[in-house]
Parts: sequence; structure tokens; C-alpha cells
Amino acid sequence: MIGQPGFEREGRNRGGAPGALGLNVPTGICALGARGLAVADAWNHRVLIWNEAPARSETPPDLVLGQADFESAEPNRGRVHPGADTLFWPYGVAFLGGSLFVADSENRRVLVWRGRPRRHGQPADLVLGQPDFAQRDENGGSAPGPGSMRWPHGLCLWRGDLCVSDAGNNRILVYAGVPERSGVAAEVVLGQSDAAGVDHNQSSYWPRASTLNMPYAIVAAGDWLVCADTANSRLLGFHRDDRRTGASARALAGQSDLHQKGDNRWQAAAGDSFCWPYGLSACSDGAGSARVVVADSGNNRVSVWDFTP
Repeated sequence: MIGQPGFEREGRNRGGAPGALGLNVPTGICALGARGLAVADAWNHRVLIWNEAPARSETPPDLVLGQADFESAEPNRGRVHPGADTLFWPYGVAFLGGSLFVADSENRRVLVWRGRPRRHGQPADLVLGQPDFAQRDENGGSAPGPGSMRWPHGLCLWRGDLCVSDAGNNRILVYAGVPERSGVAAEVVLGQSDAAGVDHNQSSYWPRASTLNMPYAIVAAGDWLVCADTANSRLLGFHRDDRRTGASARALAGQSDLHQKGDNRWQAAAGDSFCWPYGLSACSDGAGSARVVVADSGNNRVSVWDFTP
């Protein structure tokens, strides 16, 4: 265990001031290369990195991003404006294609470090969702578009393309490959009919195959992009052959049909229902099938599904 001095303890930052051994609402975790580990320590506004995943309790991290040292924990380092070296509620973290991606949610952006960071407070190399590192307004301070974000959360690579679940805009952004420069716009938008749309279920109370309502998590499984459509209490599967703006999902779990949205289908929880699914992980067999693990947050459980469309 990391973050507490004992399994019976639960206080934020071990009940004291921020430091190397404490955590304050950790929300994202990923492998960093073959042996490392990265943790998004959201309310300490930092990402902690272990060069080797801990093999014993209370192993301190090797470095911190978003802060100058382990004892600091202010959003954006206490500055009025963010920078390439600051974070504000980083909720998602992923190591994709040799780069570290962080969903810096309250700064409404995704930061990218090329390769593994090597020093405390190392600035990011790229920013997506904002015109530059110093901005943090919703949708870049202008109308929503394919290059803007409101509440980025989930990150994955789908057949080589970066995908970002932009939960605040009720959509998924799909980029052409992995961006190599800041400010690149997404090529495809899922969950909305166009890049300007942002409403829950496209302004309808009831969902459809092509709508989303606060999609927090995404994961790739072969040709499929699986989405935790959180506020619709369902999982959706988008197929690679339908990779275009406004596409409809082909696969569904958690609801009886694509027009329903009730938590546990407005009944008692069941083995095939969800209440606000929040996190996803998957292992694909390379032939289209996968095992998908779901953090079913409203039901206070984790469920395992064989995803075979």
C-alpha cells in the first residue's frame, strides 16, 4: 500500500501536511513503461512517478510533476495563470506511445511529456485543449470546437489515434494519430453531431446510440473504443469502421436498449446493470474480443465483462 502508514488509516495526506508519502484523492494510475508507475494525485495537484513500481509499502516516489517539490500542493503552484509545469485537479494519466499524457481537468487541457519525465516539476512539451500553456478557460475561452475541452478525463490510444473523453462537453475527441504539436484539433467527435455541440444527450432527455452524458472513461479493445457513458449508466462500444463525427455506437451494456438511461435500470442492482460507471481497463486478445474491467462507482463495486461484440 502507498499513501497511508497503515491499512486502517484513511486521512488525506496521512492526516498531515503534503509530502512524498501521502495522497489526497488519487484518481488516475498507469504503468510507466515496463517497470514504472504514475499516479494522478488529483487534490494535491500533482502526478507522482515511481521509476519502478513499489514492491513494499511506504515506498516514496522518485519525482513529482505539477509541483516544485513533494511538500507543495497548491493548484497551479499558487499562480494566477497555469503554466507548462503546473496542474489543477489532474484526474487522468496514461503512458501512450512512449509519451506521458495527463488530463489536467480543471485547467481544461491535456498535457503531454515526450518520453518519461526525469526531474521534479519538469514542464510539459505539448498542450491540447488550450491555445497555449497560460490559458485555462472553458473551451479555450471561445465557442466549443474540435480543438477545445471543458473537463478532460479519460485517455487512450485507439488503433494508434489518441482519444480523450471530454466529459464536460459530453463527447469523445479522436485525434489523427498522436499529436506532435500543441493546439492540434481533433479529427473526429463522438457523442455530438458536430464539433460545436456540447449538450447532454444532444439536448434530449433520453439517450441514443450517438449521444453521451458525462463520459468519464474510455479504453481501446482492438477495433473497439469502449466508453463509460457515466450519467447514462451504460457502456457503449464504437467500432473502428464507424470512425466519423456523430457516429452511432454498435455495442451496449448496462441498459435494455440504446434509449434508456436509468441507474441500474431504475431497479435493484443486477449483474448486468450499472450506476455511474466511472473507470475502465481492458485487455484485448487482438481479435476483437476483450476483458473489460469496470469501476461501477454508484454501486460501490468493480465488475468484469467479456466484451465480445
